[in-house]
Amino acid sequence: MANEKNEIKRQREKSERFEIAFNQIHTELKKLGNNGDTDHFVELLHKVKNRHAPIRRYFEDLKSYARLRNALVHEKSRKNFYIAEPHTEVVEQIESIAEFMSVPPSILTVASKPVKTFQADDDVSEAILEMDKYEYTQYPVYDGNQFKFLITESGLRKFFSSRLREASIDLSGQKIADVQEYEKTNTVKIVSKDMNIFELEDLYESRTESENKLEAVIITENGSHKEEPVGIVSSWDLIKMETD
Repeated sequence: MANEKNEIKRQREKSERFEIAFNQIHTELKKLGNNGDTDHFVELLHKVKNRHAPIRRYFEDLKSYARLRNALVHEKSRKNFYIAEPHTEVVEQIESIAEFMSVPPSILTVASKPVKTFQADDDVSEAILEMDKYEYTQYPVYDGNQFKFLITESGLRKFFSSRLREASIDLSGQKIADVQEYEKTNTVKIVSKDMNIFELEDLYESRTESENKLEAVIITENGSHKEEPVGIVSSWDLIKMETD
């Protein structure tokens, strides 16, 4: 009799743990869905997955958990008694997802670091050699400790085109600052290292139009233009989140 009571207690504890984790995930989905026109779990799941790679990664599991949760809640035979119970590995998995969503990782976990920067009065040739050597396509440019702009391959091509004379380009005396007028403005956002990956994806999502599209997000300690970068996130880094 004692063993039976202990088994029933163990089953109930697992089911309750599952419910608690499910409700935590539901709460976070509503936040990610901006508390919109629905609070139905599966509808929120479909809505949010389009914006967030981690949700796409867990999508099928979470749909299955929604079905299991409905079975547990709606098929209770009496208070605190479940006619079914989730497997231990399912409970552990949903608790892991709930923790991930409740305290999502910092954007530093997906950022490229350390960050190579240039000064505005550096020679253009230095940026060209750096891009050729490491195959990065964009670098933050500073004037002292003040962020000025992002130098990119696209901006450099326009800079070269403007200086093309008789099939040759003379770079002598040309400074990185000279490239700034050929770069798009408002393509960089500087944020605090405290931003999380869901907030990062929302930031990129809000700036998808071509004329306003983000080229990069620069991460500093407190999100100031006068702080050294501790990481940088490009759209390519977001794509890598799909497979990481």
